Amino acid sequence: MTATITLLGALFAHYRRHPVQGIFLLVGIVVANVLLAGTLLINAQARASYGQGEQLLNASPSGQIRHRESGRPVDETDYILLRRSGFDTVAPLLRQVVRTSTNEAVELLGIDVFAMPRGTAAGDSAQTSELDFTSFAYPPYSLWASPTRLAQLGADEGERLPLLSGSSLPPLTALPDSQLGHRMLIDIGALQELTNQRGRLSSLLVFPTTAEQISRLEDALPHDLVYVSGSDAPDPAELTRSFHLNLAAMGLLAFVVGIFLTYNALAFSYTDRAELIRKLRLAGIARSEMRNALLLELALFLALGLLLGGWLGARLAASLLPGVGQTLAQLYGVYIAYPDSLVPAGFWLPPLMTAAAALLCVLFPLREMLDAPILEQRQSAWQHRNIQRRDRWFAVVGAGLLLAALFTALTLSRTSLGLWPALAGMACLLLGAALLLPLVLRLLLSALARAVPARNARLSWLVADSRWLLGPASLALMAMTLALVANSGLNTLIGSFRDATEQWLDQRLAADLYLRGDLDPGTLVEGLASEATGLEAGERYRTTVVRPTPRGGRAELEIVSLRSGARFRNAVRLIDG
Repeated sequence: MTATITLLGALFAHYRRHPVQGIFLLVGIVVANVLLAGTLLINAQARASYGQGEQLLNASPSGQIRHRESGRPVDETDYILLRRSGFDTVAPLLRQVVRTSTNEAVELLGIDVFAMPRGTAAGDSAQTSELDFTSFAYPPYSLWASPTRLAQLGADEGERLPLLSGSSLPPLTALPDSQLGHRMLIDIGALQELTNQRGRLSSLLVFPTTAEQISRLEDALPHDLVYVSGSDAPDPAELTRSFHLNLAAMGLLAFVVGIFLTYNALAFSYTDRAELIRKLRLAGIARSEMRNALLLELALFLALGLLLGGWLGARLAASLLPGVGQTLAQLYGVYIAYPDSLVPAGFWLPPLMTAAAALLCVLFPLREMLDAPILEQRQSAWQHRNIQRRDRWFAVVGAGLLLAALFTALTLSRTSLGLWPALAGMACLLLGAALLLPLVLRLLLSALARAVPARNARLSWLVADSRWLLGPASLALMAMTLALVANSGLNTLIGSFRDATEQWLDQRLAADLYLRGDLDPGTLVEGLASEATGLEAGERYRTTVVRPTPRGGRAELEIVSLRSGARFRNAVRLIDG
């Protein structure tokens, strides 16, 4: 044990003289771990939120009642009649978006906490038992939000946020470990007064009850209202699948780049310490002792890098989660929770992948270092043969990966296997091309050497020197190639996603301005046409119809009626597609 510690001290003395090499190795391990851990934690938290469904104070509605015409409010009178008819599992909900004085959009959910079924809003949980429902439901009211959302707004607990309209929101109250996410809770009466929505509701929440009670509820609904079960709503996990796939791809790309950095750092460190290791071997250190000491050294770097990378990954996920939640809310209407602690699902995967990849990285340079001849005069020839053998091995593996990519492409052209096989095929293509790079460059340089005239000594020396440098620099070239491809692919991925979203919005939002009100649409169109002759106005009618499917389920159909016109026909084609 003492000999191992002494040997480790001799090996680490190199990093005291060359600290940049140690930092480079540590950075490679951290880079491979941090973004992968961050994206996995974000995706795990999102999946946990999707699995729990939409919750309000630990209450999970099983469905909702809304107007048949999408976007139209529900009359509060209909809600009162339903409650008087004995439907106690129905609670009102009002969704409104207001803007603060700094033009920050704030989404407010107006609820009646005393209308929530017993055992939900004021149930047995530790979270709700400590809340002051009296201050929430009576003037001056209070506004409940997650601590992360308060930090995102730059507001403190008890502060009243001023609005662009000149009024102010109720005092803020932090609701720890809630499922609110990007939204904020307020008393429904206060929200109706604040936004001038008296007598209007966005929808009615229906909490779990018997099938017979649901059937009675549907029969009691007015003709302009419809009950939509939670099982009939779109699956948020499917809606956001491409978004989370992009996040996972970013993490994997960073992991690959970090592993190549780690490999180059290890190879350079062993090459720079070749003379030290040779002298230690000549001093009597056995091959097995040197191997164990170098593996223990790598284990110490891995432990430090994984701890630092995991901590930074968790911090990164916590800081990015509100932005991800805001993006999901704006793009898909899907909300995720901002908990006090992230879901640890899959947190073991990045350290395991990084440790396994680092051991694979150290396999070749460590073996080369231990197999190197101790006598100095035999070093050059052995190194040349070893580089050629390594390039041939890389070429064989690269050709195999390219064949795997070709097989995946041919299979996907015939059958649809999903996105993950396609990503695996793309990974095989990238890694196979990178592994073939040293052999291709060596063949090109050999052909160039034969083409250079013998009388041009300077150019011949340049080509020969390039061939010699290709050996130690081949892995760096592979890493740089993958980094460039990853950067280009990531920019293309993000750019195409943004362009597709913008094009979809431009096509979906056919008009430049939308007006909604109680005024007769035909009268409004005629009035606008007389006041602004160059204005193209059209009435938009939308309704939602729920019909049974042949398999016994229920399908929700959205019917939109628009006037004839080029831009409106474009929107209809999008809906049809």
